[in-house]
Amino acid sequence: MTSDEGSSVGRGLPTLLTLSSAAFAGALTAWLGFAPVGWWWFPYLGFAALAALIARAPTVRRGALLGFAFGLAYFLAGVSWVRVSMNEFGGMPLLLAWFSAFLFCAFLALYPALACAFATWTRARSPVFFAFVFASAWTFAEYLRAHLFTGFEWLSVGVSQVGPFAPSVIATLLGHFAMGFVVLAAGGYIAAAGAKSLAEANGAVRRRAAYWLAAAQFVGLLCFLGLFGLTGNAFTSQSGKLIQVSLLQGNVPQSMKWEPEKFVQTLQLYEKLVSQAKGELIILPETALPAPLSRIPPEYIEKLRGIAFSKNANLLIGVPVEEGGKYYNAAVSMGVDDAQQYRKVHLVPFGEYMPLRGPLAWFYANLTIPMSDFTAGDPAQSPIKVNGQTLGISICYEDAFARDVLRTMPDATLLVNISNDAWFGKSAAAEQHLQLAQMRAIETGRPMLRANNTGITAVIDDKGHVTQRLEPWTEGILEATVQGRKGATPYSMWGDLPILLICIAGIGIGAAQRLRRGSATA
Repeated sequence: MTSDEGSSVGRGLPTLLTLSSAAFAGALTAWLGFAPVGWWWFPYLGFAALAALIARAPTVRRGALLGFAFGLAYFLAGVSWVRVSMNEFGGMPLLLAWFSAFLFCAFLALYPALACAFATWTRARSPVFFAFVFASAWTFAEYLRAHLFTGFEWLSVGVSQVGPFAPSVIATLLGHFAMGFVVLAAGGYIAAAGAKSLAEANGAVRRRAAYWLAAAQFVGLLCFLGLFGLTGNAFTSQSGKLIQVSLLQGNVPQSMKWEPEKFVQTLQLYEKLVSQAKGELIILPETALPAPLSRIPPEYIEKLRGIAFSKNANLLIGVPVEEGGKYYNAAVSMGVDDAQQYRKVHLVPFGEYMPLRGPLAWFYANLTIPMSDFTAGDPAQSPIKVNGQTLGISICYEDAFARDVLRTMPDATLLVNISNDAWFGKSAAAEQHLQLAQMRAIETGRPMLRANNTGITAVIDDKGHVTQRLEPWTEGILEATVQGRKGATPYSMWGDLPILLICIAGIGIGAAQRLRRGSATA
């Protein structure tokens, strides 16, 4: 389907109407398709709507504007909660925080704009070809978004597919980018096929039949793909014995977490929770101890270690560590097994380090974030081995990046994420973060244990299902029994290379076809 052939349907739509329609589709896709609502099937509809608008776009510029409008609304609806950390905890004035969040979302929207501009430029002649090019361009743009400028993988299309009947097994084979490619290709095909049928139909009856045909194709595709969602993980197997774990959720308000007068209170809270825990592996959240380990009273550390020994257990504690004048966001183990530590590798820009201090001086002048000058850990760190299991540890938003979790494969038998989502208040961020963790479990075929300061503390099985969780914004201990797993999923072996090659092929074929038609008409 092209803007040249069969594009008379909708060609005359005013620009404002098409842009507002794209924005509306983008906002609904982010709001309904991702956590906390989590209607995994809705992105098929949202991207079908966008594809229908792009297929009818008369110019490349219009295609780019449609992609930008969709993307801006998509990210504003999905991740504008970034302003919470800047305003409520970073001291930035509210209007400036919202303006900064808007600029951030506008920057992210450039990736969809680029993808849609390319899909429009190729002027694909068939529904299948249009769907292939559209999915390739968008997925490649998402890949770039995940890697450029340290990356941001939030709201990657494939991450939405973690529902009980979602075709998430595709992510086990080829990862979340491939899962997103399927959603985009399906939406693109239905849009292009429906538009072409309408353009070729004569009379009201045949037009209604065209609508019903497109709808039947869509429903049939969802039913077919949903069958895959019932398939278990056949690539990994049990490893070691069952272990009892305790995941602690201290629920320390972010507003008091770094207050010196509250320091002793926080230490007492976690001493109490560790004493009450029943597990042989007890996991505390990110920066549960809110000071460098070297500045924590030694007698307190010895008391925690003594509690662990009395339970024949190990502790995994989120605490900053200092070495050679540098500070690291770390997870430190202590107890019956040897003391070990993991230092966070993928730091949060503007939260854990400050990039572009010169050009962004106006931004930093209005922002005060405690503990915002960390050093990144070595990517080649040895994994932590406790309780007969090898832990694939991620800290905070490291589990939002598949490549960061894949670093621990295939050695890791359990995935562990410690985090503090209190930075983003009572927004959708915590539920979205949990959804990302679910996708990491699916991709690796490993259970995921999450200990989060204010939530969501949870246990996720190797198929991505949340089996247990604590209510957010409550103090508590999640007691669970988990089984480690070994082996390698296809995705953990191949990574993103297969889907990246598919996308490059789609982009290359689309460009070649467009250039060939251009030279033929010259």
